[in-house]
Amino acid sequence: MPSHPPTLDVQDIHFRRGRGILHGITWTVEAGQHWCVLGPNGCGKTSLINIITGYDSATSGKICVDGSTYGEDDWREVRKRVGLVASTLTTYLESSETVPDVIASGRDAKINLWEAPPEQLHKEARQLLRRFGCGYLKDSLWGTLSQGEKQKVLICRALMAKFRVLILDEPCAGLDPVAREHFLVWLQELCTRKNAPSLVMVTHHVEEILPSMTHVLILKQGRVLTSGPKSDVLSSEALSEAYGAPVTLSERGDRFQLSVG
Repeated sequence: MPSHPPTLDVQDIHFRRGRGILHGITWTVEAGQHWCVLGPNGCGKTSLINIITGYDSATSGKICVDGSTYGEDDWREVRKRVGLVASTLTTYLESSETVPDVIASGRDAKINLWEAPPEQLHKEARQLLRRFGCGYLKDSLWGTLSQGEKQKVLICRALMAKFRVLILDEPCAGLDPVAREHFLVWLQELCTRKNAPSLVMVTHHVEEILPSMTHVLILKQGRVLTSGPKSDVLSSEALSEAYGAPVTLSERGDRFQLSVG
């Protein structure tokens, strides 16, 4: 029998907006893999994510999600299989929106519902909250949540849509150190759940790479510097080349830390 197609298959992507931003990016995420995307400011991380999620179009190249290809299949249907959790979304949600409504609206990728969703969607939303240890938020309003709680609710919202791949764009931005650790522990538990989507976490900080992250993609100047299994790719040498400065990567328990110089 034929093997299942990759969850995400990026082939020779080029992207220009007045200048070249991405140059021949090729990258494959298989089912069950969880990736971390690293690279300095301006390396093309945001442009790559925008193209994968359908908010921008590549100048050339091909992107397939679970066997369907942008440009060959209806892009509106293809993009429904890729979820994005980004801090920018928090600014679009009304503070008076209830947490179950915020989560339920993820099923159809809607924001600020004009009418109450069906009770079945509310039930699923409350189940997600309980499943991931956030049941106490079931009666809360969006505007009363902490930054860490908002990130958790946005991920529950994304899970309502049953994405094949879920992209987390700097999910720890704005969190204090304690809130960040609590959030990462929660995210680690999510990764290990049965039938979890493939996660792609974009970050600047190696400290946020979870034990459950299986692979790493490192970008530099719009190109793939290196990619592959975390144990093969993540090194002081690769990160020094990516950031253009001597850095030392070390392990602390099951996590990493970086020192400069």
